Amino acid sequence: MITSLTVPYVDVSAGSLTFRPDAPSMPVLDQIDRDAGPLRLSLRLLGASHQAVVATPDGLIAETLAYRDDLAPDLPEQFSQRVGAWQHRYTCAVEHLTVPELRARVRELHARSEEDDLLIGVFGDRPDAVTALEVTGTAPLTWRTVHTYPQHGQTVTTTGVVAPVG
Repeated sequence: MITSLTVPYVDVSAGSLTFRPDAPSMPVLDQIDRDAGPLRLSLRLLGASHQAVVATPDGLIAETLAYRDDLAPDLPEQFSQRVGAWQHRYTCAVEHLTVPELRARVRELHARSEEDDLLIGVFGDRPDAVTALEVTGTAPLTWRTVHTYPQHGQTVTTTGVVAPVG
């Protein structure tokens, strides 16, 4: 599904993003919710940012990647946390692409826009500036996000996994 974003495009580059596992809930523009056994995933589109919240039997697991003017930028390549019997693993990769390469990535996402487990937020006046959220598996629960920054030729791709410890 494609959703047109009417909010200002404020994330200026990958270097402006901050990852937080403990950020409070933020205003949501659109979202995908999926159940995976005892887990409930809410992938939330926050404009050019995202928040993933997983409700487990032992408590909430969250990851937020967003521009935060009240925090210094921090974009780790990996992060792991445990909540009760559940392990959350997060990875992040920043790529520098040419304009044609970035546009090809955005076209690939658009070509898959009818898939139920994919949500693409597009900034109306910046068609190559997108945030895509995708549920990629349920056993274990996995998701992927793609954030594009055409003015810098950057993509930020994250993956999240929540699985039982053991």
